[in-house]
Amino acid sequence: MQLIRTSFNLRSDMPWDELYRECIYAWLGSSKDERGKRYYEHLFRKLPRDIDFDENPFGKFEFAGDKLEYNSFSWKLCDYIGFTFTTKDAVSGRIWKTQIAIKRTEEHAFCFVSLDCDLGRDKRPPRIARPRVIELLLTNFQDGDGAIDEIKRQAHILEPSEIDRAKNALTGGLRNVLPIVYLSCSAKTHALMPSKVAESLFGVAHVFAEQNPMLRDRLAQEFTDKRIPQGGEIGICYTGQPITIFNRFDVVDWAENPETLVQDIFLKILKANLSLKFNFTWDDLLAARESYENELVERERVEKLNTINEMREEWLQARQARMDMSCLVEKLMNDLERVTAERDQYKDEHAKYDSLKRKYDNCLDERNTWESLAVEADEKREKAEEELRDAREQLHQASTKTDALRQNLNSKNVKGVRYLPLVLPPESEMYPNEYMCQLVRILTLALPNVPTTDKSPRVRTKSFIEDILAANADAVRTFNEYDAKKRELEMAARQEGVQSKDGMRVAKFFNMEIIKKGNNHGKIRFINDAQERFLGTEASSGSDSAHGGKNEASDVTKAMLW
Repeated sequence: MQLIRTSFNLRSDMPWDELYRECIYAWLGSSKDERGKRYYEHLFRKLPRDIDFDENPFGKFEFAGDKLEYNSFSWKLCDYIGFTFTTKDAVSGRIWKTQIAIKRTEEHAFCFVSLDCDLGRDKRPPRIARPRVIELLLTNFQDGDGAIDEIKRQAHILEPSEIDRAKNALTGGLRNVLPIVYLSCSAKTHALMPSKVAESLFGVAHVFAEQNPMLRDRLAQEFTDKRIPQGGEIGICYTGQPITIFNRFDVVDWAENPETLVQDIFLKILKANLSLKFNFTWDDLLAARESYENELVERERVEKLNTINEMREEWLQARQARMDMSCLVEKLMNDLERVTAERDQYKDEHAKYDSLKRKYDNCLDERNTWESLAVEADEKREKAEEELRDAREQLHQASTKTDALRQNLNSKNVKGVRYLPLVLPPESEMYPNEYMCQLVRILTLALPNVPTTDKSPRVRTKSFIEDILAANADAVRTFNEYDAKKRELEMAARQEGVQSKDGMRVAKFFNMEIIKKGNNHGKIRFINDAQERFLGTEASSGSDSAHGGKNEASDVTKAMLW
């Protein structure tokens, strides 16, 4: 699951080697756990302090599950660099991935940072914390954010006279890329301490806090037709987007434990960022890299074509020289025959014959030499044509891959259709549509348990579940089919047992089998389950079947659908 997704501007004059040394290298060298031991001590020992990115545009360093990869290139008057750091928590088994993508132009360097984490063995959602590399990037190379001169770790305290600055913060007039978390002031204080919120959200959002409640009255006069945070409420403001407003007391956990409110602010910002189009993202870096590689392939293809043309020209010249030499040899042979015929008649011309004979021998050697050169040129031509075919095949494969990616992207962008960002677990399904049916079953079980009183804030949850089920009618129909089959299997298990004809017919539908284990009791399992986790036991005698059918049916069907 993605925890952090943010974008900000850096200085365009920063060198890649300084960026690596002051941010990436310093980040991995200073990361420690609670006991003071370095997180990435062994990997850090393998990292060089300086990297010449012109000489080494890409590289990989890894040790014991920790891995740092980078890739840099230049394309269409822009410089690109991307860093990916992956580490695995030995205790929880979680894999953390931090991605940093930067596009440098003459005016700005657009920086995108994301942090992802899977659940691992610990199924609880991890606590969200800003990666320290964001702090290093902004401390060393930041370039402001619109009308906000500095992205800072302190909150912007709004005095009662700063009415225009407060209005611009609430309406997007500051032209900022990062969102603004607006802390209104109640009669006494704020819902959260502005300094702690600003420290937690540094690089993810700006924090604006009213100094006292006096500013609220002036804002109320300005915003007569628009809802704004006031009286201790918290607002999240995006340019061109409605303000998200909530109160510390909206949820019990927020009032009792303010730290969970900061975590929820992280999640609300992440949810909004997922639907925003940043100036530059990791996907944009991958797209630019693909275009750059395609351009390299095309450039290599053109160079090979030029080489082939040069070799073909040399071959044509050699062939013409061979033809000229063959004509000369033929002429000399005719002369030799004529002189040989005259030799019998004119012995005094014998010396001329010897001279022509020597010329003939020399010309024959030269002809053999030219023939050898022609054969060598033919071999070079065949090799060049084979390389040309390989280059064309590579270009065709790259074009096919690009078309497939574009078609997949177009299918994801169908108007009016959205997809949940869910990731399937590593284990494959035991029967077709297993994960989809389980999710639909969970939603149908949760629906009747949601309170439906008019004043309950959980009415939204009930509508949300109903909307998901309505939008996935095909999945619901598939679930109903599998549910009907489940009841057939349950009925067969109760009445005749899974080993009966009807039981085996329905069990085959769920990709199940019965194998003999131990005391000849039938052990029921999924065929594709490599771990052999048995779902139930088929009785081996009539007496066992008489009182075990109900238990068997319950055990087996629980493994398929809740």
